[in-house]
Amino acid sequence: MRKLFVVIICFFLYGCSTPNRVVNDASYIKRTTEEKSIITKQFFSKSSFKPIAMAENEDFYSINEWYDEDTVIYSVGEKEMSSLFLHNLLSGKRNLFYQTNEFITKIQANSAHSLFAVQTLEQSGDSHIRILDKMGKEVFSWDNKIEDLQFMWNPYEPDELVITEFLSYMEFQLLKVNISTKDVTEIPVNNPFVQWTSRDELGFLNWDQNEPSLDAPLILFNLKTLKEEEWLKNCIMLFTLKDVVITVSMDNNDLNKSLYTFYESKTRKKLTEVYIPILNTFSEAWWIPSFDFDEDKKIFYYMKPKRAGDISEYNEGYELTALSIDDQKEEVLMKIPNNYPIKLSPDGQRCLIGQQLEQVITISNQQMTNLISN
Repeated sequence: MRKLFVVIICFFLYGCSTPNRVVNDASYIKRTTEEKSIITKQFFSKSSFKPIAMAENEDFYSINEWYDEDTVIYSVGEKEMSSLFLHNLLSGKRNLFYQTNEFITKIQANSAHSLFAVQTLEQSGDSHIRILDKMGKEVFSWDNKIEDLQFMWNPYEPDELVITEFLSYMEFQLLKVNISTKDVTEIPVNNPFVQWTSRDELGFLNWDQNEPSLDAPLILFNLKTLKEEEWLKNCIMLFTLKDVVITVSMDNNDLNKSLYTFYESKTRKKLTEVYIPILNTFSEAWWIPSFDFDEDKKIFYYMKPKRAGDISEYNEGYELTALSIDDQKEEVLMKIPNNYPIKLSPDGQRCLIGQQLEQVITISNQQMTNLISN
């Protein structure tokens, strides 16, 4: 059990090493209390994809995850139940995948799309994690009485994930869980926001609670040797993808841009870098564009604003941009009105987009299709 450090910053923005602490998209599935921004009809083209047809008395929440390259998982509510359905984009076939009387807050597939972690919330406020197989059968559950927790799949080991339990009195517990063996191991790291940097290594930003700062060094923790090592300095944010580590830092020559640097995780070799305009949030959260990564083709997709500015006033749209890590070339795929969440299909051929991931883009021809029938 570790103490959760508290950093108080008066004039600096607070960055940390987890996507849950950045400003880019809403994290909860049901978004009934916020004003939804809509992608207008001019973006859509005729498509062979079959839209989702809602049954009577069903309350659509969101499309949440890819089940496979042709099928999505979406969530609905009905009579105090939360249900997950599979919808095949080509045939339109619908199948019930999972059902619970708890509120579903997050769904994430492992790297092989063979297991699906479903985070739920009871009316009491306790949060749980259910691990489902391809048939929707619950093969593992994490049922501790915890109000706040987060998890992250190991991209190198499909049956392994890290769970962070946020306990009372500013304490936390960091655990490695193996779904196949049911083994649970406590990780002796004094930071709850870790990322997988390799098969047996975690990375985190080591913020100094006594000296508030805009950036922090990147620390690597070896799960076998239990030793820590400082790798990089002056990082504002840390994101890890399979075989790739991304750090965010300030551009010393232009304070209106953030520098995104890409490293190969195994060799720690710098691969490329890109400058992205900053949108000021006037809060402790650092603005990050929505992004996703095609692991096979090594293409980084992200929403690029046309200029820097204030997030509350910026209204000039975004460019959905593809950055090839190998040849360092960028291509603007299409213009999007808002910084919508995006999620690539397992084969990288399609991309869900929208406040509820309710549209899909075919990458090859930039054709956008609305998946919710009106």
